[in-house]
Amino acid sequence: MKVKCLLLLLAGFIGVAQADDLPGVVTAQGFGTVDPAMAKTNAQARMLAKRAAQLDAQRQLSEQVKGIELRAGSTVEEYEVKSDIIATRVKTWLQGTVVVDEKVYEQEGTWIAEVVLGICLTNEADICKERESLEAISNAANSQY
Repeated sequence: MKVKCLLLLLAGFIGVAQADDLPGVVTAQGFGTVDPAMAKTNAQARMLAKRAAQLDAQRQLSEQVKGIELRAGSTVEEYEVKSDIIATRVKTWLQGTVVVDEKVYEQEGTWIAEVVLGICLTNEADICKERESLEAISNAANSQY
């Protein structure tokens, strides 16, 4: 069964977003929605919306950590723009992400999910106390040399 998940892609963040109550954590919010008619059950629709939101949040985090590649092209005829094509690409490896917050709800017959993911830069925040932070990974790598 083919299920179409619509990612609500929002404009990328500029710089690094850190939640005020989570010091040392880079966060990104993702959104996803699924038409219930495309799923066999409401539970499946909820899970698909949540997965779409997680993927969007991962993309947002990747853009913050690694940056994006932007390619654009325009076709001009007789000094008039006939077409514009803009494509973005993110290619990175995310490891150690943590779900900071998630909400899944039904609105106007459609399941909507909001997921906030984070990456621990330091071990300051409670959610990072038992996790390996980017700071710890960097310090371990530097101590080997």
